[in-house]
Amino acid sequence: MRSLLVVMVAILLAAAGLIRVDSPAEAAGGGYASTCGGGETFLYASEMRLLALHNNARKNHGLKPLCVHPTLQEAARAHSKDMIQHDYYAHVTRGSNENACARILRFGYRWSSCGENIGYNPTPEGVFLSWMRRSTHSSNILDSGFREVGIGARTGQYNDSKTTMYTVDFGARH
Repeated sequence: MRSLLVVMVAILLAAAGLIRVDSPAEAAGGGYASTCGGGETFLYASEMRLLALHNNARKNHGLKPLCVHPTLQEAARAHSKDMIQHDYYAHVTRGSNENACARILRFGYRWSSCGENIGYNPTPEGVFLSWMRRSTHSSNILDSGFREVGIGARTGQYNDSKTTMYTVDFGARH
């Protein structure tokens, strides 16, 4: 009930021009996830699904679940949005040549270790499976040192095709 109310308020605010909702379909299936500080944050449906896939894989390997850190969330969403808006696919931000860990630091996350997975696929399941097949990506997902995460999903045009761009920023603080 709470998720439906949030979606309805978001749609009304968007219609009034007070906020921007990327897609009512994305917002409609979203929900609340636990933040690392004990609160909650709203995730779009694809972000929520990707968090569940990460935590299921970690559980199957005897690891603690990831919690959402609002600063990592902001950095991940911004990177996915930037890649869609500027039609590129890279860990390094186009124009500034800023790598993932520098970008995360710029957003205010003071990390002792950080990592990032990026991918594009129409579904969270598709991108997650591709990450689990590659050791460089699965090692981030299954790294016991990472406890905090931010997940950004943005749907749009990339290489003349509609897809969803995903960024997952992992971190551990001092």
